[in-house]
Amino acid sequence: MNTPLHTNQHHQNSNFGFALADSAVLAEAKLILSHPEDINEFQLDIDPQRLLKDGRKVSVVARHMDTPPDRQDTIIIYGEELGFAQYAVTLRPDSTCSLTPIEGIDHPIVLDLGDFAEGEYELRISLHVKTPRIAEGPLEPEQHAMVKYAQVVTVSICLFPAKVVQMNSVPERVWTRDNHVFDSYGSGGFILADLPRMAKRVEDLIGSGNHNLIEQFSEGDLSDTLLEEGLMAIAWGVTPWCYSIYSAPDEHSRTLLSVDKLGDEPQTTGIYRVHPGIKQLSIVPVNELAYWPSCAEKAWPVIDVAGEGETLRMDLYVQVCESVNGLHENPLPSFVLTRSEGQPEAIIPLIDVVIVD
Repeated sequence: MNTPLHTNQHHQNSNFGFALADSAVLAEAKLILSHPEDINEFQLDIDPQRLLKDGRKVSVVARHMDTPPDRQDTIIIYGEELGFAQYAVTLRPDSTCSLTPIEGIDHPIVLDLGDFAEGEYELRISLHVKTPRIAEGPLEPEQHAMVKYAQVVTVSICLFPAKVVQMNSVPERVWTRDNHVFDSYGSGGFILADLPRMAKRVEDLIGSGNHNLIEQFSEGDLSDTLLEEGLMAIAWGVTPWCYSIYSAPDEHSRTLLSVDKLGDEPQTTGIYRVHPGIKQLSIVPVNELAYWPSCAEKAWPVIDVAGEGETLRMDLYVQVCESVNGLHENPLPSFVLTRSEGQPEAIIPLIDVVIVD
């Protein structure tokens, strides 16, 4: 491995996580629960069906929670559920949880889940795969390999008190499909826009008819006006890749995201104004702006932007999938949207965003 797996005690999410370039190296791994004074240890399969052997980029996320997350929320965040297991365990404050063996790593990876009181717990392990939305329809045979390369598997490990389950507490579902979009966009990047409002304003400013907005944006003040009026946000010129765009339904839900390498700051940040009446934004590939107004009439994926404020922040996090068996490292990029009160002091658009050199 070129860089160490690590966690950060001061990270707001209090999650442990790492990512690897090939899920197959985790297929035989066990979750080991041990206590310093006991010679016995509990070994739990994280992948009883060996689904990880198929090989994908993989992210491992472990967290200690007061209550279990809703399974449907987890599916929205991490993708389709491939497998699921739940174990009853007894833990003490000095108990340790670790993963081993992992091909290419010669030591157990200790999961730093923070402090917990002695008692009975439930340990939930679920496997998920997220697939670009563009691949949700029928695929040509030659496209299957490309989709496999783009897919990301997540191993979600969640620890929570058993008494929550015994009380039959049912978590409230919060996340929806419009809080997370995972897809592939070209080198032009994408815009986030309220298309009905934007279309009306474009017509007011440059008239009706067929327009190439890419040229219009480069030749005049149209893009500046739309940005200043809070009708669009742009990520202009982005390394072609598959990436997630998240907009959590509320502040608490945002803590479920493990989008960085647990302690890293965003790679870059954009600041935008968002019109106070906007609740959803369409995600439009930049190259489609060359065909206005037909572009505005298409059904693009939308993302919710919860809140009432007029400031929209777009943070780009890039987690690295480490190479442990000779494969190239791979980035896992995520754009995270956060809305806040007040208007921004300045609009700072994302331009020429390099995800991977």
